Amino acid sequence: MDSAWGTALIAFAAAILSAAISLLGTWRLQKRGEQVTEANRRTALREASLERIAEELFAIIRHEESIPHQQTPAHEYLAWEKTLQEHLTRIEKATLRLDDPELLAVIHDMCSLLRDWDRLQPAAWPREVLTGAPKYAIDSIRAHLTGMPLPRPGRDIQKLRAAREVADEYEHVAAEETRLAAEEMRRNSST
Repeated sequence: MDSAWGTALIAFAAAILSAAISLLGTWRLQKRGEQVTEANRRTALREASLERIAEELFAIIRHEESIPHQQTPAHEYLAWEKTLQEHLTRIEKATLRLDDPELLAVIHDMCSLLRDWDRLQPAAWPREVLTGAPKYAIDSIRAHLTGMPLPRPGRDIQKLRAAREVADEYEHVAAEETRLAAEEMRRNSST
């Protein structure tokens, strides 16, 4: 009888161990399935964001065709500028789902150049900004989607960045001159 009890106890322990291993395996498979599902969901959201960004960039390239000039009435200029800003806002909202820091940096830099489109003259003309920046961002998105390294900025993008540096320096110097002139006026008026 002792051996029957021992055999039954071993069989019971084996059944419990087998059930525990089966339960643990099922739990791990379910957890892995949830992780895969979440990864697929995030990938789909990123791809949808990239598609949205690319659509907006192409829209900016098309919008460039109606760029305002010196004789453009103010209300038309403001409407054109508002449309450009709306495209850029939609791009920036879509970047919230991106997690590649290098691609994010490219898109944010190109959006910054596009926001400065009218400040960069005469070093870079508006048409250069409104076509060069979106094309480079689109090329970067294409490279990202195909798993290729992001392209290096070409001469046109380097020119736009240099134009921004010149504009920033000019504005800095102008602000400093204004500040110095205001100080001089205060000193002259207090004496």
